[in-house]
Amino acid sequence: MTFQNYSTGEEFEDEDDYLRSLKQDDSYEFSYDYEYVANRFGDGDDDVELQNATLNVSLSWDDSSPPGYVVSYTVASPTPIPNDWTGDADQIFDDRWADVVADLDSVGIGSELHKDWPI
Repeated sequence: MTFQNYSTGEEFEDEDDYLRSLKQDDSYEFSYDYEYVANRFGDGDDDVELQNATLNVSLSWDDSSPPGYVVSYTVASPTPIPNDWTGDADQIFDDRWADVVADLDSVGIGSELHKDWPI
């Protein structure tokens, strides 16, 4: 089986060499705003206090087999998360996944370079 990097025209017998040919920069940082329920003070839909958190996503290249980008993420928030109304960092990452993928696509990082990602 051969693998082809369509942006360079190169062909590879080894999948790891092919994946290495797709590497962009060594690391990337992205951040995303996330509005969450910090407190509920009644039974109605409007009886909530909303806060803004920031999901910080970091990618770093790992050349071990199979090579690819390893992701890590944290959430910075003014009140503790998770709480009774908002999930943890994994849930927030999952909620913003479409935005993360769009940003990765914009810098040329396709899903074949996602190494051991939670999604």
